Formats: sequence, structure tokens, C-alpha cells
Amino acid sequence: MEERHQELKRLGFFGILKESFKLIFSHKKLFTQISQSLLIPISIILEVKILTAILFSFNMFKNRADPEDITVFIIPQFSTLNISYIASFKWVALWLLSEVTYLILLLVLSILSTVTIAYSTASIYKTKDTTFKKAAAVVPELWKPVLITFLLVFAVTFVYDYILGPVLGLILRLLFLKRFAFLKIVIGVILTVLYIVVFVYITLIWHVGTMVSALENDIYGAKAIIKGRNFLKGKMKDSVAVFVVLLTLAAGVDAAFALVVVYGTIRIWAIRIGIGILLVLLKLMMVLIGLVAQTVIYFVCKSYHDENFEDLYDAADDHKLSLDVQYQKLTV
Repeated sequence: MEERHQELKRLGFFGILKESFKLIFSHKKLFTQISQSLLIPISIILEVKILTAILFSFNMFKNRADPEDITVFIIPQFSTLNISYIASFKWVALWLLSEVTYLILLLVLSILSTVTIAYSTASIYKTKDTTFKKAAAVVPELWKPVLITFLLVFAVTFVYDYILGPVLGLILRLLFLKRFAFLKIVIGVILTVLYIVVFVYITLIWHVGTMVSALENDIYGAKAIIKGRNFLKGKMKDSVAVFVVLLTLAAGVDAAFALVVVYGTIRIWAIRIGIGILLVLLKLMMVLIGLVAQTVIYFVCKSYHDENFEDLYDAADDHKLSLDVQYQKLTV
């Protein structure tokens, strides 16, 4: 255990990615079962979200010469807002229904997959045998603290994505409403970069905080977020680099799905469907690698701060013990 502790402590950017792949490929059966049960639905939901968002966006604009013209979202003067449609009860109801459904499904599946992968990885590091069935069995015991942390961060990200995000988009549209200028481009780039930097920072602390909630007893919500932020001290650069790479690759998959499958840059439907399936599988890989990587980052940070692994997931062990006791009572 001490040797493993020191190995993790020394891991940097490439080491974290290598360790993530090593865990996945050395326990193929376990992570394949997790992917089939939890991550495939997440991947499909994420891509369907892109589809519905674009369909709603199309109807927000009128006087489009070409319904598949993506410049409608890039160059504002080519379109005008369809205010009557946006203000209609039907549009608001459908949009709210799609958003609420998406968020609930994503929240439930994210918590299940986070707890399952966190417990599985912790078991591997503590040299304990684990299976998908064992990992799934502890979810009822561990999901509540993770949910509390998720909801806290969700409130922050909701404000950031659904309020500050659209405000930034409106500012950028107004900047380039009439003509392009060097100063406008500089301002637009600076605002966009700042938005992305803060988004990455929030996402990183969120993921490490959820690992704390899943694996450490009685630490959740604000305490987990604070501990996650403190954990990252000393490993911030490596952790940010890992998340930037993974987020960039995931964004690339989403962009390809939007351009090829939704907008239809390829007109042959059979090819579009085939590419869509391939992109969903790529998204699945990105989600799996991301969840394993965030767990590895947690253990790297824990090792860096010289905290041992022996106090991890006691609640899970207690849960398994209680199940054993119940089973023994039934067999007496």
C-alpha cells in the first residue's frame, strides 16, 4: 500500500492519463459492465440534448433562407429572433419539459456512475476484489452525500451556464452586430477565455468534491467542495491539464455530432446514422475515461497530501457488513 501511495504521489499529467487507461484495461470486465449499464445511457442522453437544443434554436429565428444554415447561430445579421414563438406557451412548456427531463436523467445516472466507479477504483487501490454487482450494492448507502454535493454545485453551474452563459452570448452578438473590428475581436476572445477558465475550474472542483463525498464519511456539500479545492493545491496544473484535454476532446465529439448528424453536412442518412452511432461510442469512451481520471486525480491529490487510504468508504464496508449480518439471521 505504501508503494502504491508513493507511485500515485509522483503522477503528473501523463501519469494520470496513463493510470486511468491502465485501470480500465486491467479490469475490462468490470468497466465494460459499468459502461453497458450506466454510461451508454448517459452518452445517448448527452447527444440527444445536442439534437433538441439545436431543434429549439432553429425555431427561435425566422427568415432563414436555408434551415440547415449554421451561420444563423454565428452571424446574427443573417437572422432575427422569432419573439412570438419564444413567448408562446407551447415553446416554453416544451423547452422546460426537455430541460427538466434531461437534468433529472443526467443527475440520476451521473450519481450512480460516479459512486460505482469511485467505489470500484477505491477497491482496486485497496487490493480488494470487486465486481459490478458489489459496487452497485453500495450505491443505496453512498448516493445521498453525493447528491447533496451535486445539488450544491448544480446551483452554481446553473447560474453560470443558464444566466451568465446567455449573457456572454448576447454580448458577443452585440459586439459583432454591424462589423468586425480588431478591438471587438480581442474583447470577445478575452471574455470567452475567461468564461472557459472559470468553467473548467468549477468543473474540476465539482468532480473532486464528488469523489470526496463518495469515498469519505460525513463529508459532503460545502465541506466536500472545500476539501476538494484544498486537495488540488500542489496538483492544480496537472489536474487542469487533464480536464482541459478531456473536455476539448468531448467538445470535439459534440461538434462533430452536431455538424454531421444534426445539421446534415453528409446527406446520406445511412452514413449519418452510422457516424452518429460511432460518435455516441466515442462519447461513451470519453465519459468513462473522464470518470476514471477524476477518481485517479482524487487519489493522486490524497497521496500528495500524505493522507492514507484506510479510512475510505467505511460506509460501504458497514453496508456490506450489515447485509452479511442480515443474511446470517435469515439462515439461522
